[in-house]
Parts: sequence; structure tokens; C-alpha cells
Amino acid sequence: MKIFIVCSRLSYGGAEHVAVMWANGFAIKGSNVSLVSNLNEDITFWANKSVRLLNIFRVGLRGIKKWLYAIKTLRELLKKEEPDVVISVMSTCSIVAKIASLRLGIPIIATEHNSFERPTSAPFSLWEKICKFLLNNLYDGVTVLTNADKAVIHSKFNSVVMPNPLALKPIETVTIRKKTTLAVGRLDAWHVKGFDVLIRAWGTLMKNEEFRMKNSWWRLQIAGTGSNESLRFLQQLCKENGVEDSVEFLGFQEDMGSLYKNASVFVLSSRYEGFGLVLIEAMSQGCACVACDYKGRQREIIKNDSQGLCCEPDNVDMLAESLHKMICDDNYRESVRKNAIERSKYYSIENTINRWEEYLHSIVEK
Repeated sequence: MKIFIVCSRLSYGGAEHVAVMWANGFAIKGSNVSLVSNLNEDITFWANKSVRLLNIFRVGLRGIKKWLYAIKTLRELLKKEEPDVVISVMSTCSIVAKIASLRLGIPIIATEHNSFERPTSAPFSLWEKICKFLLNNLYDGVTVLTNADKAVIHSKFNSVVMPNPLALKPIETVTIRKKTTLAVGRLDAWHVKGFDVLIRAWGTLMKNEEFRMKNSWWRLQIAGTGSNESLRFLQQLCKENGVEDSVEFLGFQEDMGSLYKNASVFVLSSRYEGFGLVLIEAMSQGCACVACDYKGRQREIIKNDSQGLCCEPDNVDMLAESLHKMICDDNYRESVRKNAIERSKYYSIENTINRWEEYLHSIVEK
């Protein structure tokens, strides 16, 4: 099959990383794959040598001119190359791909990388609502991350659940770990990531005299870059909760695999999360995970308590209670770590590409 994958860049973002993983996975399985993107910017996610890189952007163009040029260039490529299907990443690239393919008979698959509902504290913008609930009707298919999102959409447009792939290879055996609880995310997104909730929950644990007597050597590590303002805010929160000596801010970490392998517990404290990509990564490396579950989305990953613990978002006491159980019950934690590794294999790139190929064949045959 000849596949075009259109994304705005090949660097930094989670969706962009997923796009490159798809391209590599399809290519390994024998498909003719082209990554169509902005090759003028830095590339941090590298494609397999058999994946063609095609540039549709021009240096110096900005705003509407940038995207009009991209539409024109992409249309020329579609006419010349005649791919069987186009997979577009995020809303803007989906619109570009749809306009570029008008009357060419090439199916366009839009891929959504965020949830279709949010808490009242973080509402969708008008443009986000238009893209998600109106423009998605234009495409031949739309992939969503969870069954929870498909239920929100109901039958508004042709959608299929396609969770993101796992970037790391699951470890074979459970190893001895440091007494560390790890969280990952951009510090500037601390409200979304719930780092304030996490720090308060950690403070609740450390104020428990019995817990502190037995577990005073445990540390909370938060990995992720951010502004000095965000870092100072979170550090001040640590002081207010009396945990400045047991919380470490690690900044940007290039080798996330080693970080996961050193931690005993991983915590996803997000107020809302479309899909827990870092959650399945941590599970694959043998972390016992605690996840704040926004309307069932993380529960689709952690199916039951044998694979990890889920708790209510934005609930300090419930998060503290879950962390208490995971840290204090050594036998339970070790059992969860083993089961988490097995569960993560569902999201392997091999399984993900098999699901994708079945879906693409059904779209192309139509």
C-alpha cells in the first residue's frame, strides 16, 4: 500500500513522534511510505531509511501564505504520486490534506490526538469545537484515542478507536528499583498535568507520621522542561507543603527509558488526558503506576487494580491514598509491576500497525 502521512513537523511533540512511529511501522511491514512535513525545521524524530521525506513548506513563509503554499505543493505531490491513502496528523494538517485532495479520489484519514471532552476548568476554544465536531465530518475516517471519546462522538462521523503506539520495548524482567515516584510533563502545563495536586498529595503523605517514619527515604521526581516562572511556582508549592527536601525537578530528560527503569512508581496526576502515552511507557519499563482517570480514559489502559491504580482527577486525598498503597504494600507493588509490563504489550508498534493496516484496507476498498 502507498501511504502519505502529513504532519506539520518531525520534532518535539507527542503527535509528531507517533506519526514517525507509524511511518516506520508501515515501512517495516512493506508499505511504500512518505512522511510529508516541514523539513526546514529541526528534526528530532528520525524515520527509517525506507521512509521518504517530502517537504511541502517553504522557508520564510508565515501564516496563511505558509499553509496556502503547503496546500499547493501537497496537491502537486498527490497528483504525481497517487497514494492509496493519506493519514493526516492534527486538525490543521487534516484541513490542508482535504483541500489538497479535492476531486482526486484519495481517501483522507484525520487523526485526533486529544480527547473530545474536557473539564469546565479547561473548555475547548470555538475553533477547537469547529475542528472536532464539524470539520471531522469531511474526512473518509477519523481515528480517536479511546472508547470514551467514541462514545462522546456517538455517530456524528465515521470514527474508529486507534490508541497510540508504545515507543519503548517492554522489559523482560522486573529489576530492583530506587525508592522513587516519577511524574513526567511540561512544567508550564502544570495545571493540566495536575502537578499542584501531586505536590499537595505528596505533602499529605509526608505529614502522616507513620508513613514518614517508614518511608522517609522515598523521593518524588518530576521530569519536564518549563519556564523559570513555572518552576518557581511549583518549588514554592513544595515549601508550603513541607516537601522541598523530597521533591526533585529534573528538567528535560533525553533518555526517558533509563528514568522509567530507575523508578519504582509512576504517577499520572493529570486533571484530564486524552491518552496516557507516558503511562504505557512507564508500564512497559516495569513501573507500578497510579493514574488519575478522566472519565474512563486511563481505565482503558489500566484495566483493573492488578495492573495499577486509578483515582479521581483533582482529588488530593484520593491520590495520596493511592500512592500510599502503592508505596507501602511491597508485595502488591511488585505484582503490579509484572502485570503492567504484560498489559503494555497490547500497545506495541507491531500490534498497532496490524490494527492500522486492517483499518486502512477497509477504507481503501470503499
